Amino acid sequence: MKRCIATLALVLWPALAGAQFYPDYNSTTVNDFADILPDDTEAAIAAQLDALRADTGIEMTVVTLTRQATYDPDATLEEFATGLFNHWGVGNADRNDGIMVLVLPGDRAMRLELGAGFGDAWNDVAEAVVQDAFLPRFKDGDYPAGITQGVSATIDVIARPFAANTPPPAPAKPAKGGSLWWLSIFPLGIVGLIFGLKFRAKMRKCPSCGKRGALEVNDDTIKSATRTQKGEKQRTTRCTNCDYRDTALIVVPMLSANRASSSSGSSSFGGGSSGGGGASGKW
Repeated sequence: MKRCIATLALVLWPALAGAQFYPDYNSTTVNDFADILPDDTEAAIAAQLDALRADTGIEMTVVTLTRQATYDPDATLEEFATGLFNHWGVGNADRNDGIMVLVLPGDRAMRLELGAGFGDAWNDVAEAVVQDAFLPRFKDGDYPAGITQGVSATIDVIARPFAANTPPPAPAKPAKGGSLWWLSIFPLGIVGLIFGLKFRAKMRKCPSCGKRGALEVNDDTIKSATRTQKGEKQRTTRCTNCDYRDTALIVVPMLSANRASSSSGSSSFGGGSSGGGGASGKW
């Protein structure tokens, strides 16, 4: 029975993947959809992440979204971050060593998502980085400084030590979400979790009439992004069962040089995945 469920999830994966309400990335380093980073700060962070990938092979990305509700109001923050991570395929497909920093200023929330290769032992380290490096600046409303400081800390205490096969420090307390520790041991649990997230995204309910599967989402480009200028698009969500209609303005990050060139080896992610590891924070 378990084998049948896992097989069904893998067979349906391509069809379900196309039903997501996740943004497409323009860069493998920084996608500032919430438009909270000055251009020079964004460029500096991108350079750090390019250097990390060149030195260690680890793909780390930063994404800012104004609020989660624009994409998936039904999911928890952890579920949404895991779904976005897997939709983009952050990290090497064999090592699953990708890292995603997700910041939602409108929700006053963030998530440091780790690839499945890190395992639960790194969750406490991620929690410390979120609490000590990201959140203090976020609480002051200084998002550029918080992201800059948090990214540097993540690289120094998680990414580079992991790449060097340095074990994480022993946890001082049980990791949060300990009741789900078995997901990292049983592959079926991970497949089931991801399958459930994708199915729910496809069947998200209308905020007005409550009918599931009736929402249609369309994006209209207002201004295309270039390598020197951010773009804009309008996202319209409408219900085919009632009169519900919502529009949101989405900032499209500038195209990075490697994203603009299809011949570049770093123009896309490596197909990695996450089982939900990492840490969240609110301010």
